[in-house]
Amino acid sequence: MIISRAVADNLTKASWIRRMFEEGARLKQERGADKVFDFTLGNPEIEPPAAVLAAARRVLESEGPHRHAYMPNAGHVSVRAAVAQRLCAATGLAYTANHVLMTVGAGGAINTVLKALLDPGDEVITVAPFFAEYVFYAENHGGRLVVVPPRADLTPDVTKLEAAITSKTRAILLNSPNNRDRGGDRPRRAADRAHQ
Repeated sequence: MIISRAVADNLTKASWIRRMFEEGARLKQERGADKVFDFTLGNPEIEPPAAVLAAARRVLESEGPHRHAYMPNAGHVSVRAAVAQRLCAATGLAYTANHVLMTVGAGGAINTVLKALLDPGDEVITVAPFFAEYVFYAENHGGRLVVVPPRADLTPDVTKLEAAITSKTRAILLNSPNNRDRGGDRPRRAADRAHQ
């Protein structure tokens, strides 16, 4: 076979969410989009607002040089500065563009962070239920995902989370909103306790 055994094995375990998404697309074609509801990937059911489309058109049609060229690996400084300013306003912390790294989606961001953090055998902790691809994200960089069972209401059990932390722990992935109660701040409290 032309690919590695590890990749071939991972393909057999590939995300059931993706398979469900593909099956949903097939069923929409077969039975009509109004009869199939897709809750797999989190794609929005509505189109972008007119203001978002207009802003995208303005950027694409602008006369500025290199609008359609490669950018710095971390993303355009002006975009990173705008994100940092928003983070400052939301948190009161002194973020700058140098604190921000632009990626294509959460998967790209998590893989980038784990590549920077993990050595072979290191551990990444998450709380069930979790996005199935987290297993691959940790394994991609020689790590191992450690899954902590949640409380009965599916919020993080901080005691179990603390007990799972070892000398090999390099990251904790708290997935929100699936680990959040109705309007509460439990993920923030769990993250604060884990940080301590």
